[in-house]
Amino acid sequence: MLTSTNTTGEADFLLQVVAKNLDDYSQFIDNTLRKLPGVTAIRSNLSLRELKASSRLPIG
Repeated sequence: MLTSTNTTGEADFLLQVVAKNLDDYSQFIDNTLRKLPGVTAIRSNLSLRELKASSRLPIG
């Protein structure tokens, strides 16, 4: 699952990646992201556990 958001501030994009494990994530970074034109830096933040599985917004 990939989600991309254009942001303001220090980062140009926020990309949410769901991977089976850290090895698969590392392969995705090396084989896909680093090969994209214009990608000069990658900063990762990892989730320690899932708190909410739904992506639905509470719109009344």
